[in-house]
Amino acid sequence: MSMSRRAFAAATLASALVLAGCGSAADDTAKTAVTSTWTAPAGLSGELTLYSANPQELTDDLVAAFTKASGVKVNVFAGETGKITAKLDAEWANPQADIAYLASWTPAAKYAADGRALPYRPAGSDQIRAGWAGKDDAFVGRDGSALTLVVNTKATTARPQDWADLAGPDYKGKVIMPDPRESGTARDLIAAMVAAWGKDKTWELFDKLFANGMVVHGANGPALDDVTAGSHAVILGGVDYSAYDAIAKGEPLQVISPSSGSTITPRPVFVLKTAKNPAAAKAFLDFMFAQQGQQISAAHKMIPARPEVSVADGTRKYEDVKQLSFTWDQVKSSGSDVLAEFTKRYLGAA
Repeated sequence: MSMSRRAFAAATLASALVLAGCGSAADDTAKTAVTSTWTAPAGLSGELTLYSANPQELTDDLVAAFTKASGVKVNVFAGETGKITAKLDAEWANPQADIAYLASWTPAAKYAADGRALPYRPAGSDQIRAGWAGKDDAFVGRDGSALTLVVNTKATTARPQDWADLAGPDYKGKVIMPDPRESGTARDLIAAMVAAWGKDKTWELFDKLFANGMVVHGANGPALDDVTAGSHAVILGGVDYSAYDAIAKGEPLQVISPSSGSTITPRPVFVLKTAKNPAAAKAFLDFMFAQQGQQISAAHKMIPARPEVSVADGTRKYEDVKQLSFTWDQVKSSGSDVLAEFTKRYLGAA
């Protein structure tokens, strides 16, 4: 997905630089109500810089609500996870971000291991789902998205029930997958499959899928646009929230949870150790895990980190998505190697 800066304004927010993010813009209808109001601590001031690999309107709403409550201006740089991490790496010697909010677990764990994250336990994060907190409080998953089979019901009459179904004749040349070099969720899915099934079974599946004409292209947004347009019929590993948004806008899509299991990727957030405004950065994380921040994520069809916050109507609950048997520590430790092997095997890159 190409990145371009643009200024956006909110009623209570100073202008900020924004790029097209990982998913489609959220629909303003069929949202859950945001009923809680967070109170900012006294004494906050200045500005923050947030790097966000999440849906643009979700980021916009979080930032606007935080600025309204705190008076702190938040400048946003947004893009898919690969572009966010590339920017963070390029700025290693001269960090610009105060906070990073990613769509993939693996890079957050890497930055924490490299000592670039400021350990902090946000208020309310003690109530999050098991396994969604990083080691030593260096990063925390604040909402999540399930990876699914997204079907254009006008492009095919078939309905896959599991990943392996897409290797069948009904789907020959009709399947697209987000590129795991750009999509952090796609990368995490492959690593989770390897952790749950082993390499032999995982590569056997992808051998069959690619032999059946599956293509890899772009991040999550472009893959959804492709299937919505009917160029392909099914996304392997489509993020659920983007598809739910498209369905709410009348697109002929169906979201199917694979019967053998998938992932619900916790989308991690952390304060950089080099943050120029650490007090405001910590407050922003407190807000993100408060009821109001969690309800804003649910309104954009994400799965909240706090179980007591309800999901949006028409979306699946955390408990209703069968997950593969793996741990995020396994994904963290193997993610880079799995991506390199996948890329070499299927995408023609060394």
